[in-house]
Amino acid sequence: MAAGVCAVLAGALAACGAGTDHTVKDAGSELERLREVLPKAQELPDGFSAWRGEGWKPPFRPADRDCRLVLDMAGGSSPDPAPGARVDATYPGDELGELAGIGLASYTGADAEQQFAELTQALEGCPVARSRLAGRRTSLRVSSLKLDAVGDDVQAKRLRGRLNGYPYEMHVVFARIGGTLISLVHTGIADVDVRRTQQLAQFLVDRAAV
Repeated sequence: MAAGVCAVLAGALAACGAGTDHTVKDAGSELERLREVLPKAQELPDGFSAWRGEGWKPPFRPADRDCRLVLDMAGGSSPDPAPGARVDATYPGDELGELAGIGLASYTGADAEQQFAELTQALEGCPVARSRLAGRRTSLRVSSLKLDAVGDDVQAKRLRGRLNGYPYEMHVVFARIGGTLISLVHTGIADVDVRRTQQLAQFLVDRAAV
């Protein structure tokens, strides 16, 4: 079964290469700052590989606009206004289908606050994320995800259900630290460890605040 699951979830496990950096303009030191926020081998929670892959991409295209915005933003597709610099990476875990996708985007002025407000609204308007392709058997129910004392501007949701017919769970976390917008996606087959999500989210918020 494991081989079949991995084949079906290939789109969700896009973790190859050495990470992905996106720059809309000459970001200079800001791009380097974002790269330094990404966790090193010794800073990852137990069970995650230090091997860094390319940015996470959504495993399906939700039919609902709000759900689509949430997964697009987590997957590195930023609507206007675009960030001045962005860094994305993935880290595979030791559980079946487990992957942590991290995105860090830097904005100027009030753009980060605006993006975070739009994401908050989109999360509230996305009760169920379903594939818009008939017959894919992909439907994830969205519920709250409790994270302890991560920060003030933090939104976290759990998406659980079926991906192409297989049990699947996804934790989605967005946080804003000043002009930096953080996205974290923690995925896996069946149950995903909330403690690992908490550890990664706390690390990213703390590091971005330095």
